[in-house]
Formats: sequence, structure tokens, C-alpha cells
Amino acid sequence: MTRIDVVIPVYQSEVTAKSLIERLNSWVKHTNLIPHFIFVNDGSLDKTLQVLKKELNTTNLSYSIISLAKNYGQHTATAIGFFYCKNGLIATIDDDLQHDPSVIDEMYECMKTHENDLIYGNYTQKKHHSLRNIGTIALQQILKLEGKDYSMVTSCRLMKSSVISVFRNNQRRVFFVDDYLLLGALNVKSCLVEHNERTTGNSGYTLGKLTKMAFTILLLHSTLPLRVISRMGLYMSIVFFILGCLYIYKKIAFDVEIGFTSLIVAIFFTTGLILFSLGIIGEYIRRIWVSKQNLDMIIIADQSTSEIIN
Repeated sequence: MTRIDVVIPVYQSEVTAKSLIERLNSWVKHTNLIPHFIFVNDGSLDKTLQVLKKELNTTNLSYSIISLAKNYGQHTATAIGFFYCKNGLIATIDDDLQHDPSVIDEMYECMKTHENDLIYGNYTQKKHHSLRNIGTIALQQILKLEGKDYSMVTSCRLMKSSVISVFRNNQRRVFFVDDYLLLGALNVKSCLVEHNERTTGNSGYTLGKLTKMAFTILLLHSTLPLRVISRMGLYMSIVFFILGCLYIYKKIAFDVEIGFTSLIVAIFFTTGLILFSLGIIGEYIRRIWVSKQNLDMIIIADQSTSEIIN
């Protein structure tokens, strides 16, 4: 039987914690996997931690509970959970019961069939609010401009331990964990899973939080703004250089008012030089940012050694 770590970020889950543990306990009795549950309490202000401990003490589940000092967000909580993973397989599900634990078995069968490093559970029908779905699609389309396809990304995942190697020695805030997971995964696939309606409570992702998260991803997990500035600076410098040459030609070929050509050429050439420099600086900043975020690191998926003893 295969051992697996299941990372579950929890936040303000006092109402759903009991049902969550009951469902996990029921799944463990039927699955062929041997799960160890890693609950990451993301700075809940209600009695989530107390209820979680009370319910877990009535089961035989193998578990760890990590409590963060304050609310850092779901992606950071997930990354912290990865830090404590020790098994060869890792899964992530939400705490709101919209992911039934049985989806892990479905993703595991898919992984065995196709030999993937990372499996995303894509929903047959999303049960999120329509505004959230529209926002997700819009963000995915924007990120596609940078050549990144996040269309299959969800919080329901199954992966090999090599995929989370970037989190092994780091405990720092992460705003978009999937950027790192896709970096470490060679073979990524999605499989269809059921997405349940939220039974109780409201989602912690309000419209304001979703908007803030989208801008954070664009600014901190995307080089798109820097790319736009860099390319615009380089292209506009070329345009201004051509216009400057055009006014010089007009001065030579036609009767142009005295002083006008020198002034306009000086403005165009100076502006073009500034924008060209801005483009180069933007490219350097982009490369420094990529390195700082560990997005250019080399991931070792596997390693084998052999020794000959004489």
C-alpha cells in the first residue's frame, strides 16, 4: 500500500471541521492508500483549532496540525504544509467539503495510468460563485499572454514529492503556489472530479480578496508588467528615433521654421534614449525577480547511484 501526505489548509472552519474529519475518517476505511493528514491552521480567529483537535482525538487518523501565527492565505498555508511532507506522494484538498477525499483515489488511478508527476482535479461543473469563475477565467487569459497556461490549475492536486522540492528548505510567504509546482513537474495532467456545493458557511474569498489576489499574482508571480514596460520602452525608442530622422530629412529637403527641427529632434532623441534605457533596466529587473523568486532553479526529479566494491 502507498503512503501519502494530504495537506489541508483550514481557515475559519469551526462549522465544517467536524464534518471534514468524519468524511476523512470514512474515506480512510475504504481507500488503498495510507494517508497522513497535515492540517495547516491559517490563523483562524474562531474555534477551528479546538474543534479540529477534539474531533481528531476521537479517530485513529494519522495527522499533524501546524498553526500559523496569523492569516497568510491559502497558498502560503499549502506551501507550509509541503515543508512538513515526508512521503513520496502528496495531495491537497480544501477544508470546505467541496472536495470529497475520494477524489484522491481518482487522481491516483489517473497518475498510475499516465505516469504523471502532477495531477489536477478539474471539476465536471464548478460550484463556485459565477463572479469567481469569471474572474478566474479572465486572470488565466491575461497570464496566457506570458505563455503560461493555468487553465487546469485547481486547489485539488496530487503530485510526486519531487514536484515540491522547492519548498523543502523554505518557509516563506507564497502568493501562488502553482507557479512553483508547474516548475517542478515534467508531466502534468488533469482528470475530472466532482465539485460539491458548499453545505454551510460562506467562502473566505470575497470579491475584494479575489481582486487583491489577482493583482498580487500579476505583480508578484508574473513578469508581464515588466515585460510590457521593457517592450514598450524599446519599441517607442525606435519610433522616436525614426521620427527624429524624419524631421532632420524635412529640414534638409524643405523650408522648415528655424529652431523647430533642432527642438523636436532633441526631444525625440532624448525621450527615445530614456525609454530605451528603461527597457533595458526593466529586463534586468525581470531577471533579478525571477531569480529571487526561485523560478529559475533546477529541479532534480530523481537520482540513482551505483557503487562497485572491490
